[in-house]
Amino acid sequence: MPSIKTNDANFYYESHGRGYPLILIAGYTCDHTFWIPILDALSKNFQVIIFDNRSIGQTTDNNQPLTTDLMAKDVISLADELKLNKPHIIGHSMGGSIAQAIGAFYPEKISKLGILNSSPKWREASHQALRSMLTMREKNIDFDLIFETMLPWIFGEKFLKNARAIQLLKNSYLQNKYPQSLADQTRQFNFLEQFDSRELIKKINAQTLIIHGTQDLLSLPSDSIFIASRIHDSKSVELDCAHSSVLEVPEPLIKILNEFLA
Repeated sequence: MPSIKTNDANFYYESHGRGYPLILIAGYTCDHTFWIPILDALSKNFQVIIFDNRSIGQTTDNNQPLTTDLMAKDVISLADELKLNKPHIIGHSMGGSIAQAIGAFYPEKISKLGILNSSPKWREASHQALRSMLTMREKNIDFDLIFETMLPWIFGEKFLKNARAIQLLKNSYLQNKYPQSLADQTRQFNFLEQFDSRELIKKINAQTLIIHGTQDLLSLPSDSIFIASRIHDSKSVELDCAHSSVLEVPEPLIKILNEFLA
């Protein structure tokens, strides 16, 4: 399987399709497979790079704390190693936080920027919800209960009523060959807890698309409105979903992304 050593870590990555380069950055507790619902459609027009962040999947590092600077540099270092010239950057949730930092720190290295279901500073309610899931893992609470507790925070009405979709999602967790350790989940949580881009995003000059879900409880629509108000060349779009737009509304999302990136 492809991997590349850069920025003091060994990153698992995959390249799909041909065309202008596009890097997709997954969010908290999600590896590269998060993007599967929209990967084939985007790969028809772009060279799509998906990868595992630090603390997830098949990427390995020295277990250092995850900082905003480090996570942004990871993506740019990966792009440089792969010789990608000014790729588009799209990030979801925590990946959207990383995308914000990339846009602010490396304006000359990227083309267009997409921020999906993310926040400039994750609110205390989000911290407490995610922290409770960590606590349940620490106490060896049954996976079924953790999974059921997570669902209403992540998904909207339509998805929550789809028993088949929920079972498929649950199976994907149970069948994961590279499950995230408690220590690595904690490292990613600590990143979210300290992340604050409220001043940083003023430096972003890339053409930026910001997408939020009308039912999102983790990153409120007002978070996306705030981000858009701080980025001069930005467009804000809402979708009828909660936090996981990629899983909940893949087809509308694909259409919006293709139109933006064209």
